[in-house]
Amino acid sequence: MNEGLVSNVRASTHHEANLTHVGSAPAPDGYGPRLARQRQSAGLSFSDIASTLRLHPNQVRAIEEEDLARLPAVAYVRGFIRSYARLLNIDAEPLLTDLNAKLAPAQESVVEGMATDSAARAAGQERRFPQWAIGIAVLILVALGFIGWQATLAPTALQAASEVVAPPAAPSAAAPLAPAPVAAPGTPLPAVITETSTLAASVEPVPTPADVAEPTVASSVTASGAAPTVLLRFSGASWAEVTDRGGKILLSQLSSAGAEHALDGELPLTVVIGDANFASVEVRGAAFNLQPFTRNNIARFTVK
Repeated sequence: MNEGLVSNVRASTHHEANLTHVGSAPAPDGYGPRLARQRQSAGLSFSDIASTLRLHPNQVRAIEEEDLARLPAVAYVRGFIRSYARLLNIDAEPLLTDLNAKLAPAQESVVEGMATDSAARAAGQERRFPQWAIGIAVLILVALGFIGWQATLAPTALQAASEVVAPPAAPSAAAPLAPAPVAAPGTPLPAVITETSTLAASVEPVPTPADVAEPTVASSVTASGAAPTVLLRFSGASWAEVTDRGGKILLSQLSSAGAEHALDGELPLTVVIGDANFASVEVRGAAFNLQPFTRNNIARFTVK
């Protein structure tokens, strides 16, 4: 069929040339009308051309009507026109020149429009992406900060107690310690544990809580008139332990409601309170807030 189609096209071409010499009307200027005129002169239909060029009949019709909106990219349209012209045995260059002349302004506009749209979309994505990145980064930082804060508060058996810088000691506390006064015979001893009597104790191996005798309840002011380093008061049953720098246990017992312990020793003093809800603390006469150092109702802190 294709061979017969080509023969018909060639015969039609010669016939059109003869008509042109005789004085027929000039061929249309556009590439589409020229291809349509040549096809009609050859007696071919859209289907004939489409089957030979392996196109759809609607694509052949769009080429002849110069309707580029129904055709693929310009590079494909040029190939279609070149093959179409070769099939009709006419020169393709004038047709392509006419196509380029008609495409130049529109194509430039289309490309620029596509570039502008692409640039706008890219710019929009660039503006949106950092917001995503910033939002995710902020959430990650907040989560890591919260996890880190929780980890620092988690109690461990080998972790040292949280350190607290206590207010500076009163000048009188730093003065040389005077020996404890000796009471006259028959005079009852005051229920006061002074710093002198605490430091005068002999240094022995650290006893277990069971070996530590229950300390005497003391007032908040020592015999020298200075406030104790640590004063513990309890409004309910709560276990407490206080050790000095050398590991000596100054207090280790379960205190009942109303108990009060005034403690001095070689700094730093490490304090652990089993039930912080029932305890109030003074450090060198100043009220001390247990809440920042309480975890699971157990308070741990160090007085320097």
